[in-house]
Amino acid sequence: MISENLKKYATEKFEGRRELLAPVMPVIEEKLKQCSEEEAVLMKFLYGTMPVRDAGEYGFDLFLSYVKHALMLREKVAWCKELPEDVFVNYVLYDRINSEDITDCRPFFYEQIMGRVAGMSLWEAILEINYWCAEHATYEATDSRTASPMTMYRSGKGRCGEESTFAVTAYRSVGIAARQVYTPRWAHCDDNHAWVEVFVDGEWHFLGACEPEEVLDTGWFSGPANRAILIHTRNFSDYVKESNEEYLGKEGALYYFNHTDFYGRTKLVKILVKDENGKPAAGAHIAVEILNMAEFFPAAVMIADADGEVQMTLGLGDIRVRAFDGIRRAEAMMRIEEEDSLELVLREEAVPEADDRWQTLEIRAPKEVPVRNVVATKEQKERNAARMAEAERLRKARFAACFDEKKAAAYPEAEEIFHRAGENFEEVYTFLSKDENPNRKKLLFSLALKDAKDLKASVLEDHLDCEQGDLPEEIFRKDLLCPRIFLEELTPYRSVIRGFFEEETKHSFAEQPERILDYLKKNITFHAEEEYDTIMATPVGVLTMKQGSPLAQKILFVAICRSLNVAARLNPVTLEPEYYRDGEFHSVETEAAVLKEETESAVLTLRAEDGSAWKYYQTWTIGKWNGTVFETLNYEETAFNGKTLALTLEPGCYRLITSMRMPNGDQHAAYRVFELKAGEAKEIYLETVKKELDELLEHIELPEITLEDLDGKAHTLNDLTKDGPILLAFLGTGEEPTEHVLNELIEIAEKWNAKDAAMAAVLRTKADLENTTFQKARAAIHNMSLYLDPSDDAPAIAEKMGIDAEKLPLLILALPGNIGGRAYAGYNVGSVGLMLRLMEEAAKA
Repeated sequence: MISENLKKYATEKFEGRRELLAPVMPVIEEKLKQCSEEEAVLMKFLYGTMPVRDAGEYGFDLFLSYVKHALMLREKVAWCKELPEDVFVNYVLYDRINSEDITDCRPFFYEQIMGRVAGMSLWEAILEINYWCAEHATYEATDSRTASPMTMYRSGKGRCGEESTFAVTAYRSVGIAARQVYTPRWAHCDDNHAWVEVFVDGEWHFLGACEPEEVLDTGWFSGPANRAILIHTRNFSDYVKESNEEYLGKEGALYYFNHTDFYGRTKLVKILVKDENGKPAAGAHIAVEILNMAEFFPAAVMIADADGEVQMTLGLGDIRVRAFDGIRRAEAMMRIEEEDSLELVLREEAVPEADDRWQTLEIRAPKEVPVRNVVATKEQKERNAARMAEAERLRKARFAACFDEKKAAAYPEAEEIFHRAGENFEEVYTFLSKDENPNRKKLLFSLALKDAKDLKASVLEDHLDCEQGDLPEEIFRKDLLCPRIFLEELTPYRSVIRGFFEEETKHSFAEQPERILDYLKKNITFHAEEEYDTIMATPVGVLTMKQGSPLAQKILFVAICRSLNVAARLNPVTLEPEYYRDGEFHSVETEAAVLKEETESAVLTLRAEDGSAWKYYQTWTIGKWNGTVFETLNYEETAFNGKTLALTLEPGCYRLITSMRMPNGDQHAAYRVFELKAGEAKEIYLETVKKELDELLEHIELPEITLEDLDGKAHTLNDLTKDGPILLAFLGTGEEPTEHVLNELIEIAEKWNAKDAAMAAVLRTKADLENTTFQKARAAIHNMSLYLDPSDDAPAIAEKMGIDAEKLPLLILALPGNIGGRAYAGYNVGSVGLMLRLMEEAAKA
C-alpha cells in the first residue's frame, strides 16, 4: 500500500530531523519499534515534515492515531483507495490543516459522518458532509487564534479559517482529500478569507465551509475570489508528483502553491532583480505586497533564481514589489493589468530615505469578470434554503440544550461566557463553583470570550496559584493572574516552570528578570526553516524542545515571570516583553534594552480635521523600520481625542500610511517616511486624497417598492426616504457576508448614532430576529426600522443598481425621490463606513 518512493522520502526527512528532534527522539524511536511497517513509514513522514514545534507539544500516540485512521480509510473506503499516494498523505493523512490545536478527533468525526454518507457517490457525499458541517457550526467573527475542529464542533461558531479547518477535518476523517484555500488579503476590501477544495475525479473543486450548496464550485465568495490578486494553498511536505499547480516556494516548514488562475483573470508576472553592477541578484527575497487594512501586506515572498528572477501568476490589480538582500533593497509599484514585467536594482540602504513628505498612490483592485458560471437551478435553491433552515434549527437546539439555566443563574455576570462555551459549559462551571476564591471570577474575566469554548478547569486551577501583594488590581488581573499571554494554547505552565528550574535560579530570575532573557539566549534556539510562523510553541513546548520562535520565546519570558509572581506582559503595541516593577513596565526586548531605558522617547502628535474618521487598520497605520521592513505597530485600540492623537515612540525611522477605500474597491492612499529623534516632539497632519461627492455618488432612478413592517403595515420607498437618505439593507442573517455588515454596524454605532443616520433592515422572515449578531446591532443602532419583503422587490431594485440580488446582503443608499446613490451586494468589508460617509455628503447636497 506504501510505495518505495514514499518510504525513501519519509526516511530521509525523518533522519534529517534527528538533531532537531533530539529531546523527544528516544521516545519516538522506542515507540516506532511497536509500529507496523506501514505505520512506521507514515509516522516518519509526519515527524519529518511537521513544524518541529508540534513534536514538542503533542505525544507520539496522538500522531499514531492519525496514521492508524488514515490506513484504515486507505484499506476500506473506496474513494480513498483510488487517491494518488501524494494526495492521500498530504490531504487525508496529514493532521495539521492550519494553525489549530491538534487533537485526536478523526475517529469521532468518522463516527458522526460515515453512516450518513454510506451508499452515496463521492460527489453526493461531499455535498452532504457540508450540510452536516452547517448543522454543527456557523460563522462568528472572532480573534485570530484558530480553534481546533473539536472546539468548533463543541461551540458551534468560528471565523472562516476555523470553519474551513473544521470542514477539511470532516472530509479527511472519511477519506475524502480536502485542503484549505486562502487569500492572504483581498485587493478590493480590508479582509482575507479561507474556504475548502475537495479532490474529485482527479480535479480540485471548491466550496464554502459550513455554507453548503447543491452544486460545487459556487459560493458567496466566488465574486470576491474573482477579484483576488493571490489565492494559494499550503502543504507541509513537498512529496508531490507531477502537477500543473504553480509552486510559489517554501516559507518555514510550508510549501505554497498558487491557484489564482482557477478563480479569476490573471497574468504571468516576471520580476527581475539586479545589483548595482547590473548582475542578477540571485537569492534575493522578493515580496509581493497588497495594500490592505492600510498596510502593505506581504502576500507572497519568493527567492530569486540564478538569473535574479521570479515568476508568478497574479490577479490584475496593483501591487508593491519589495526586493531585499541584507541591507540592499529596492521597491516599486506595479499595475499588473498594464504590465507583465518589472526590473529592480538593489542599492545599499541601511535605513530608507526619510524625506518627511506625503507621497500619494492610486491603487486599483481587479475588476470582477467571472471565469466560470456555475448556477444552481430554482429547485436546487429551494432545496438548499429548506435544508439550511433545518440545519440552523438543529444547531440552535443542540446548543440551547447545553445551557443550564439553574447553574448559570448563580453567576449572572458570566452569562455570556456560559452561552459562548457551548458544550464546554461544565468546564466553566466546574472552575467557578469549586470554592469561594474571589480570584476565580477575576481569572475567568481576564480571558477572551473565545477561551470559554475550550478552556480546561484543571489548567485554570494551575494559574490561581499567585499572590497580588501590592500590585494594582488591573495589573494583577491582566498581567499576573491571567493564564493567557498572547494567542498560544492555554497550558498549566506555572507548575511546570516552577518544577523545571532550581530554587536558586528562580530566585535570581524573580530578583532580576533580565536574567531570564540571558537564559533564553543561551538555551533556546530557533530554526525558522522548520517552523510555521503562524503557530507558536507554548511555554512548556519551548522548554521541552529547547526551541521556539522569537515570539514564542517572548511568551516564555512572560510565563516565567508570572510563574515566579512577577507581573509581566507583551507590550500591546510592539509585542515586546515587559515586566512590572516600581509602578511601571520595564522593557527587556533586546540587548540594547538598558540603553533604550535611558534614551528619551519621542512624541508624535497626529492631527486630523475629524479624528473619528480615522480608524486604525482601516484608514491609517504606522510602522517602524526594523532593519528589513516597516513593521506595523498595533494601535488598534487607540483613538483620536477630537482632532489629535499623541503617540509616544522610540527614536527611529517610521512610515505612516493612509488609505481611503472607494466604492469600486480601489484605494486613494498616501504614505510618509520620517525620522524621530530622542526627545523630539513632532506634529503631522494626516492626509488622504479627497474626492468630490459627484465622484462617489450615483443618481439612479429606482422602482417604487413596497415593504411591510413587522405589524403588516405597508411602506413605500418614498415613505422611507421622506426625512432624508437612508441605508436600505436586505439582510441574510447568519451568513458570513451579513455577519460582517452587522459587526461593522456595531463597531461604528457611536458614530452612526451621533450622525442620526437611518437604516431600514429588511429581513427574510421574522425568525431572523433571533440572530444574535442582529440583536446586538439592533440594540446598538438607534434609528433602525425593521421590514419584510413579501413582494420580493429586492431583485428589481438590485437590477436597477447593477448588483446581484442573489448575493446578500444588499446595501442600497436610498435618497429622497426614489433615487439610488450607491449599492453593494455580498461581501464588501468596510462598506458600512463608506455608506455612512456618503449619507452625510448626500444630506448636505
